[in-house]
Amino acid sequence: MALTSKSNFKIGSKEFAPQSIKPSFDSLASEDSGRTDDGVMHIEWVKPKLRKYEIQMPPCNSAQAYEILSLVQGKDYNITIWDISTNQEQTIHCYTSNSSADCYSGILHDGFWKGISFSAIELGD
Repeated sequence: MALTSKSNFKIGSKEFAPQSIKPSFDSLASEDSGRTDDGVMHIEWVKPKLRKYEIQMPPCNSAQAYEILSLVQGKDYNITIWDISTNQEQTIHCYTSNSSADCYSGILHDGFWKGISFSAIELGD
């Protein structure tokens, strides 16, 4: 089933509407790549495009913060997201090693959180 918006993402079948998604791309070259004595760069690409998505969620209550962070933190998972490098929806196998959140109020709404963010980093093939 397709995403309901290009600005949303899914983990499994659960769709989320983030505050922002910031994609970035990296390339991986082999150890044999580099400049020769004549100054010419020789690159042997191992992986020409590795995706990384910096995702920030909108303010939410403790249960909602737990829901998203329990799906990603310290885990590898599949994320379905709009990929601007292919201009289409992609499902990518990712991991998250770091996440963060700011407690706005421990009283409001039984805990109100903002600034919930994590990186979804492609594992590669």
